[in-house]
Amino acid sequence: MKHIKIIITFFSLSILVSCGKKVEPVAEKHEEHHDENKTEVILSEEQIKLMGIQVSPLSTVNVSGYIKVTGEVKINQEQESKVGGIISGRIKSVSVKEGSNVKAGQVLATLENIDLVGIQTDYITSKNEVEYAKQELDRQKRISDITSKKTIAELEANYKRALTNMRSLEQRLSSYKINKSRFDNLGEDTTVNVQRYYSITSPISGNVVSRMITVGQYVDPSIEMFHIVNTSTVYVDLNIFEKDLAKISKGQKVMIETSTYGNEVFEGSIANINSIFDNASRTVKVRVLIKNKDNKLLPNMFVTAKILVEENNVQAVLKSSLIEEGEERYIFVRTDEKHENEDKHKEDEHKGHDHANGEHKEDEHNEEHNNGGKITFKKILVRIGVEDDKYVEIFPIEKMDEHDEVVTTGAFYLRSELKKEELGEHDH
Repeated sequence: MKHIKIIITFFSLSILVSCGKKVEPVAEKHEEHHDENKTEVILSEEQIKLMGIQVSPLSTVNVSGYIKVTGEVKINQEQESKVGGIISGRIKSVSVKEGSNVKAGQVLATLENIDLVGIQTDYITSKNEVEYAKQELDRQKRISDITSKKTIAELEANYKRALTNMRSLEQRLSSYKINKSRFDNLGEDTTVNVQRYYSITSPISGNVVSRMITVGQYVDPSIEMFHIVNTSTVYVDLNIFEKDLAKISKGQKVMIETSTYGNEVFEGSIANINSIFDNASRTVKVRVLIKNKDNKLLPNMFVTAKILVEENNVQAVLKSSLIEEGEERYIFVRTDEKHENEDKHKEDEHKGHDHANGEHKEDEHNEEHNNGGKITFKKILVRIGVEDDKYVEIFPIEKMDEHDEVVTTGAFYLRSELKKEELGEHDH
């Protein structure tokens, strides 16, 4: 019985030791998988051939195309109005609501103010005073033989004073949108034609974006009542990188696209180039004027734009070489760095293993060694410039070696391999 217990104990310890040997390499492999920010992919010649990866030297290409940038639709401030009144009063009526289309001069609301009646009666009084002063002056001039020059001078002064007062009141009537002609033929009842309400009218044609008043509300001249916008023309503000600024000029043609309308293109031209440089984004604001087809482009929409330019001899790559991930753009280059058989050192580590297993490892090593050394492909971050249907200008953010060759075919395979390594799925 003692012999059986000893055998069982020995067998259990053997299992634990062998398990311990297996756990250690797994842990090392797990740590390898958590390497972050991978920028290199290492492949054998056989893998490169299977993936169809092709490279070519980075070259200078004659490109006449466009600069592709992003932007945002903005209101044309010359076609925008925030409407208020010039006198205080209580809102009597409101004729429009948010979303209404209005014409220039259309009445939006009316307000009641007792001062309106006072101004008009003052004007009627001044008009009568002018007529009386004129009649008296003319009469005294006709009998000038018996009227002193001093009296005539006084009458002329009275007439001019009355006329000045009337002209001043005419200006106030005009500002209150009251036509003085309504008082040209006054009867005995001078208040018949008095206007009792002040009309709030739209200075432009457009759409009522917001309405801030209700019937019965008391308002003063500082209160904004309506916001009206005409979107028949809009601006698009584009952000141009410093490297592209020399290629931009006023009047340059721009093609605007938005995801809302698919492939529909809106044409415009550069109206203004901002003179202030944004140091944080390293960009300059460029404003494009657009004739807005059917008012489709709405303020604050995001758009993409192609600024048409002519350029000669720029450092460019095929579009198949460029990878775009969000805001990040990069290419892959084949470097001069080569990796000899990575498993060679493992042969020495396992010399203590049984002979059959050693032969098996040696065969694998010899087979891989016959495939030659592995080749490194490095991810290089870039910014882009002018592009056409085939080529895109690049500005490497990272330093490139003069012997590096750009991957022209198979870049997406390398991207996939890079992602595998970042996620810990690549075989080691």
